[in-house]
Amino acid sequence: MFAALLAAAWIYPASKPVLGAALVLYMALLWRYPAAWLLLVPALLPVFDLAPWTGWFFLEELDLLLLATGAAGYWRYAAAPPGARLPAGLKICLALLTISFAIAAWRGMQPLAPLDANAFSNYVSPYNSLRVLKGFVWGLLLLPLLRHSAGPQLENLRRLFVPGMLLGLAGACLAVGWERAVFPGLFNFASDYRPTAPFSAMHTGGAALDAYLAMAFPFVALWLIGVHDARRLVPGLLLLLLGCYAGLTTFSRDIYLAYACSGAVIALLAGARHVRDGSLTLARLLGGLLLLALLVLALAQVFDSGGYRGLAAALGLLGVAFALGGAAPRLPRRGLAVVLAAALLLACIGLYLLLQGGDAATGKGAYAAYLLASGVAGAGILLLLFGPQPKQALGLGLAAAAFPALALSAALVSVHWGGGKAWQDAALLALIAGALAAARLLPPERRPWHLERSTLILGFFGAIVCATLIPVAGSYYAGSRFATVGGDLDVRLRHWGEALEMMDSDSGTQLLGMGLGRYPEVYLWKNLHGEMPGTFRYEEENGNNRFLRLGTPQYSIGYGEVLRMLQRVDVESGRDYRLSFDVRRKDGKVGIAIGICERWLLYRQNCSYVQSRLKPEEREWQHVDATLRPQLGRGGLLAAPTQLEIFSDGGSAWLDVDNISLRDAGGRELIRNGSFSAANDYWFFSSDRNHFPWHVKNFAVNTVFEMGWLGALATAALLLVAGGQMAARGLMGELPATICLAALAGCMMVGLFDSIFDVPRLTTLFFLLLGAGSLRPAAAPHAGKRRRRRSASQEEEPLMA
Repeated sequence: MFAALLAAAWIYPASKPVLGAALVLYMALLWRYPAAWLLLVPALLPVFDLAPWTGWFFLEELDLLLLATGAAGYWRYAAAPPGARLPAGLKICLALLTISFAIAAWRGMQPLAPLDANAFSNYVSPYNSLRVLKGFVWGLLLLPLLRHSAGPQLENLRRLFVPGMLLGLAGACLAVGWERAVFPGLFNFASDYRPTAPFSAMHTGGAALDAYLAMAFPFVALWLIGVHDARRLVPGLLLLLLGCYAGLTTFSRDIYLAYACSGAVIALLAGARHVRDGSLTLARLLGGLLLLALLVLALAQVFDSGGYRGLAAALGLLGVAFALGGAAPRLPRRGLAVVLAAALLLACIGLYLLLQGGDAATGKGAYAAYLLASGVAGAGILLLLFGPQPKQALGLGLAAAAFPALALSAALVSVHWGGGKAWQDAALLALIAGALAAARLLPPERRPWHLERSTLILGFFGAIVCATLIPVAGSYYAGSRFATVGGDLDVRLRHWGEALEMMDSDSGTQLLGMGLGRYPEVYLWKNLHGEMPGTFRYEEENGNNRFLRLGTPQYSIGYGEVLRMLQRVDVESGRDYRLSFDVRRKDGKVGIAIGICERWLLYRQNCSYVQSRLKPEEREWQHVDATLRPQLGRGGLLAAPTQLEIFSDGGSAWLDVDNISLRDAGGRELIRNGSFSAANDYWFFSSDRNHFPWHVKNFAVNTVFEMGWLGALATAALLLVAGGQMAARGLMGELPATICLAALAGCMMVGLFDSIFDVPRLTTLFFLLLGAGSLRPAAAPHAGKRRRRRSASQEEEPLMA
């Protein structure tokens, strides 16, 4: 493995001293803290993706990280027995699946192609089979390290692996937030922009981001459920907010389904224990669900009439009502509380009349009144939750006294934004909030909830979900997405059927599949629509001149499905740049489009193209010189990345491009590998709209296509065995098994509409989660061994610090 790491690092397009130093430091860290990879690999897996910069997607930087992890880990643990075990049934299923993957990989590479510039730069290469295979291989190689690193009682999974998953989730969600802030706008939910975040594999579409969020988001529940450390509560809730925002703003219906499925798995398995001990009855469960549905409907109506500000004010009112309804202390001096409530109500009305003035549109009276009432209520809630015992009753009195003024001012905020039509919705919500607050009038044993840490977390969870779900679900684009569900499903069903029809009909192919990674090539030559997807190849002539050849796409659904070659460039808006290139075409109808656009991965904006007039000659090289002045958007931290893009335009033949140069006024060259002598180094590509040529949009159909019916049976057996074991342990109260099952179930919901395993890092994470959820603690060690293992575990503490 050390030899493979050295070879991979040598050919990878990066600074060799920097890369070598980073790998040495990482391996030294693993030698000192061998379980540290449980934290670092899940944290880096979603964000350590530099393919749009390097152009390499067969050998990636994550592969170097995993090679270093394996080399250091197997060396460090060479003589140590594993600290945890896998069930025998799971090992048998993994062995069968390994055989299926090996056969499918071999079939996918046949016939073997020359190891030229196109071997590891194109999805239609037979060696794409190796790219798909590596995700499973990494997952398989990490399983023994997982057994050693998890600890005898799996303590390192909670201590290292769970924080690593949450760090990775935070990185992916922040990337989504940054991308949306730069392009459509953080709260622009009417745009059809759909983020791709750090997943370069989405340059041809797919649901890599969706599948990752489905697998990572359930770990927020593992972090929050049963938390006794207040320092974990705030970051956990922030991550819950980020995860909800990132998932909902993908506008992918599969991630909505995945989140719902994961939540249902966690609720069912975690709630089973409460059902068995009688603390949760069917009537109480149905009542809670009915109340939740009523609150969501009421909040949706408030948002529809009162906008974001009305929704925020309503959530604050419900939060105070929730705290009042479950508070334990008795209300002191009720007469004084009534007087204070009347005074606050009059103060809010007076403040509203004083500051609102005659202009209802610009007056700030409603906000000032809400600020006063919420300030008093908030002070009371803080005293109630965190104050000393004698002061908690005072906090309850303050919150109760401020409640009527808060209800009125929340309604005024909605009316200020939405006009008189908002009164009815605000009044309904105020009645519901009053009913929640009145729950404290019931005897303590009959109250539906009590103000405890678990109910507070549940309340924050509900508020965060409503604050993100309602605005996104109420947007125009979300509505249009759900309006086309029926038509889109018909398209998918036809696509799945056509994928199976494109398979060879012989029994060997039906049983063993077409081979891993073969779908793009098969679609290119055997699709049932007579379409020609955009293609690219690196060709050579005269023995030493390599150039790029672009094939013009031909689709039945029209323009917009071009294949674009991209390179990141650093340019400034309004400055002149000298662009030159050589071009050759087979057909005079084929043109070239070359320019600079703001783009992250798929969606472009503020493009500036060169108007190049090619000579009518065909099959002869032409040299083009032009001046390009990009007109870009804003700068600073929210400046959009800029890329040079090239694509063929019109006609139905190939177009050759070579010797691309982009220089600034000082003569500095901005393009790397413009002669394509290093093939795909620093060049990446994207396909904008039609993604059917690149993916089988279903996990099961893709498995049958690549691995045949035997491979599909082996996959199904593994999922059933692992899922059944995790479900059984979840019913016994093992929360980590429940969370891993929820993550895998959510991933399979995304798999209803995407192939998933054609993105290697997702395959690796899938099998890592499957292993983590299936691990069993080792047998109880002898006293001496227990002391030695405790000492080894204590060595990891500085890492967490």
